Amino acid sequence: MNYRARFSAGGISMLIYLVIFLLSSQPAASLPSLVPDFIPHFLEFFALAFFFIQIFPGPGRRVSLVAAFLALAGLGLLDEWHQLAVPGRIFSLLDCLYDMAGALAGLAVFVILEKCYDNKNGTGIMRRLKFLLLDR
Repeated sequence: MNYRARFSAGGISMLIYLVIFLLSSQPAASLPSLVPDFIPHFLEFFALAFFFIQIFPGPGRRVSLVAAFLALAGLGLLDEWHQLAVPGRIFSLLDCLYDMAGALAGLAVFVILEKCYDNKNGTGIMRRLKFLLLDR
């Protein structure tokens, strides 16, 4: 993977985590109560994982996937710990599980898209989604 693509993936990942941090900094009273808690956690870490894995050299390799997942799990724990300082917010292991489920799904989708692109040379839907794989 070239350095430009890895740098872009790192920038996008940092932006996504900044959004996660800012949302986690909101007091509990200002959060919408109509949205189930697992939806934002899952979606945030899905997007983060999808771009975060592209920072690693050889992003489809098992070692990179495991390292990315462990790093993302750590970021989920860090995010929950940060919420202890926010009025009305708590540390929740269930939220960490939602984060990890989103991270696993994001990594899985990346692997699937990467394999489809490699095997079919960007035909069909991959031609439209190729821009998500930053090194292509």
